[in-house]
Amino acid sequence: MSNVSTATENPKLGEGIFFPRDVANILRLKYEKVYPLMNGFWQTRTFGNDRNKAVNFYALIEFYFYFHFRQNGMSSQKIKKFHQQLAKDLNTRYPFAHYEIRTDYKNIWAMESGNLVKADGKKQYDCFHLLDSFLHRIVYGDNKLASKYYPLENNANVVVDPKRQFGQTIIEGTSIKTKTIYSLYLGGETDQRISNLYNISIEKVRDAISFHATAA
Repeated sequence: MSNVSTATENPKLGEGIFFPRDVANILRLKYEKVYPLMNGFWQTRTFGNDRNKAVNFYALIEFYFYFHFRQNGMSSQKIKKFHQQLAKDLNTRYPFAHYEIRTDYKNIWAMESGNLVKADGKKQYDCFHLLDSFLHRIVYGDNKLASKYYPLENNANVVVDPKRQFGQTIIEGTSIKTKTIYSLYLGGETDQRISNLYNISIEKVRDAISFHATAA
């Protein structure tokens, strides 16, 4: 696990940097709900000062789980205990970002030695269903941790890749930031003009615009 930053040190190059507003926009969550929870999101999992917290890509993925656990009534302490057990079972500091985690409608499951087990202190914890669509939009790397995330459902044109542009949303297959495209659009440039300028399809231009317009 030496190639992944610990909970208390700054993220390493290629892990991305995400502030609360980024987290809300990428995960398509309301900022006013995200910000208060970020303040209590495992204090040791943040870096920066108290007024300017940020997380890396793995913690971004994990926050989605944390957010929904909290929204469904699970206390921070129970989530922490659950997380610690999963971390031990899966041998990773970021178990919620591990590819072997799976869901069903009542329980969160982890795969251990090829067998499905309920993953809490007693291997017997009932939980709530996390949307399958979220997990289906994650691509996992050779280390079995999330490596990319596609924030738009049923759409692969916009991607979060922590190895590019510090994890800011980009057009798939490029290093073009979607925010740049959106800024040009707000400045009066047409879809066709932006498409020609960056040599990308109009569909990709419109998806980039849509991503930011719906997050505004």
